[in-house]
Amino acid sequence: MTIYLKDITNDNWIDCVSLTTHKEGRHFVIEEFVASNAYSIAQSKIQPGWITKAIYLDETLIGFTMYGFCHENNFYEICRLMIDYKYQGKGNGRMALEKVIEEMKKIEDCHELFLCVDEKNTVARGLYEGYQFKNTGRIIHKELLYRLKINRSDTHE
Repeated sequence: MTIYLKDITNDNWIDCVSLTTHKEGRHFVIEEFVASNAYSIAQSKIQPGWITKAIYLDETLIGFTMYGFCHENNFYEICRLMIDYKYQGKGNGRMALEKVIEEMKKIEDCHELFLCVDEKNTVARGLYEGYQFKNTGRIIHKELLYRLKINRSDTHE
């Protein structure tokens, strides 16, 4: 089974905004730990620097990511990484994270990347810490700021 990233297009955007992390399949503009995909796609059209991608497992759409250069904070960031509730707990988040980092490594001036995570989101914190993201001790928008130094010769540092 292969995870890959695909552009958001006219063919998949409705399915992409229909994904949710809510266990009962409900949709919210701001879900428990992440903004909705619809909100994120809109944000990427207004704020420069963001790249949005659908996350696929073989031919099945399972998630969404938004990453790029955050002009507000002046650093490269994984702003969103979500896996639909039906596909969580199966290692898909880790594989998707690896794909996003691979894409960000292609950006020549990206030497470190950041992400923010809610302190209560222990699953996401475990995923990021297991991938060697380090808690910086800073808080941005009420979330913990994590950093990963980019090592282009290896998957992670």
